[in-house]
Amino acid sequence: MPAAATSLPADAPAPPKPRGCTFLRLRKVARRMTQRYDAHLQPGGLRITQFSLLAALAGDEAFTVSSLAARMAMDRTTLTRNLKPLADRGLLQLGTCEDARCRSVALTNAGRIAFAATLPLWRQAQKEMLALVGAADLERLHQLLDSTLALLEHE
Repeated sequence: MPAAATSLPADAPAPPKPRGCTFLRLRKVARRMTQRYDAHLQPGGLRITQFSLLAALAGDEAFTVSSLAARMAMDRTTLTRNLKPLADRGLLQLGTCEDARCRSVALTNAGRIAFAATLPLWRQAQKEMLALVGAADLERLHQLLDSTLALLEHE
């Protein structure tokens, strides 16, 4: 939903207009951040995309593929494709629910161990981002990303 236009005084300068492709800028930043996080997590044998899935499953909440997809803002097909290598490695288990059309997903003991072993590596990546970007800018980035995601989800 677009923001309402506000009227400016006739002598006020026009607000700056974003230049360039917003999507391209986000993808470039995402690729660079992925490279940095992957480099930190490499000794643990996980990529940041895999670690994020294990982190989502590490709590007490039970998930179906559909509910995990919603939590991760992913479509079910993409999520299933990303879960398969983790299931093949024995880090998570895909099962069926009472409703046969539903699939459950849960960490295995090996998945919990892999997550716990990789968590300190992820914390180092987080510290690097904090040092690189700065606390105030990183907090603003998080707020902007969260609010933008909320706008996109409710459109």
